[in-house]
Amino acid sequence: MPIQITAITDLKDVVIRNQVERLYEISPEFGSGQDAITTLENALEQDTILYVAMFNDKIIGAIWSEGTGTTRLLEYVIIHPANRNRGVADRLISEVCRIEEEKGVTTFQPGCGAIHRCLVHLGKLQ
Repeated sequence: MPIQITAITDLKDVVIRNQVERLYEISPEFGSGQDAITTLENALEQDTILYVAMFNDKIIGAIWSEGTGTTRLLEYVIIHPANRNRGVADRLISEVCRIEEEKGVTTFQPGCGAIHRCLVHLGKLQ
């Protein structure tokens, strides 16, 4: 499954905003997709980047990368149910690590067990 990873730094694009909101509707970490959007908008104003996995111009996965300097916290990963168990999360996290490392990041901290497993598998945790 060829997916494209894109960094998002604001939610001004209505199509992107709506797709992200719908995706996070199913997240157990937020009360609703709108709750996730509100939290994300505040985070994007600080030190957060939203990375999305896209397939055929649709967002099928997302993860937040937070922090400054050489350390980033990866959290709130979500993959659309129709695309789970296809390696999307592994590809998304791998690409986020590659992009962040190009910016000088040397340390990744997992925000949940699923991200921890991916980071261990990629050799990004010690």
